[in-house]
Amino acid sequence: MTLAARARRVAVGLAVGAVAFAGGLVAGGEGESPAAGVAGASRSSAPPSPVATGPIDLPPEAEPYHYRPAPPREATPVDGSYMRVFTLEEMGGRDLGVPTHCLRCVPYSVDAGMQTLLLHEGRFYLEHQINEFRALGHYTVEGRRIVFFNDVNCSRIRGTYSWARRAGRLTFDLIDDPCPYVDERSNDLTLAPWSLIDVCHSGIERWYPVRVGCVA
Repeated sequence: MTLAARARRVAVGLAVGAVAFAGGLVAGGEGESPAAGVAGASRSSAPPSPVATGPIDLPPEAEPYHYRPAPPREATPVDGSYMRVFTLEEMGGRDLGVPTHCLRCVPYSVDAGMQTLLLHEGRFYLEHQINEFRALGHYTVEGRRIVFFNDVNCSRIRGTYSWARRAGRLTFDLIDDPCPYVDERSNDLTLAPWSLIDVCHSGIERWYPVRVGCVA
């Protein structure tokens, strides 16, 4: 299946955790409104992320390792909490798309389910919630160009992209990213738009690494 076919449509606003694999992951229609229909989207047995008591910095233990100098903690034009959902059908059906937790699998491989992306003051945190893949690192923004670096999966490699955010949807276009693993990182970031959501009122209890700015 080609990447274009896999990215045919993105369904945002699905209560992912309420859907059993026996019946397949089923998505609703595309949407741009934050948190529409996502109440209870994550029902993992893992404890929920800590909830902030107002605008805060990320906890020190969440700081990505600075293989290269970390950027200053300053607001950027892309800051926000984003999510997207892929159906089992979009990811190739039961034979190819069922998410599995794998400690030795190729990083950034996209499976069915919900993915989240937190961009906050030069720090990025990406999670594939069902297969439990996580990535973190730093980024800088200059005009319409964003550079990701200090990613533990490709520690000294900088990935450069153009970005745009329209009607609550953030998109990345690859400029240059030599991170290995057959372009998996660039594919993950650019495969489909990321929808900006109000995570504090979304009903999503678990957000990696923390629900920034929410009131307990």
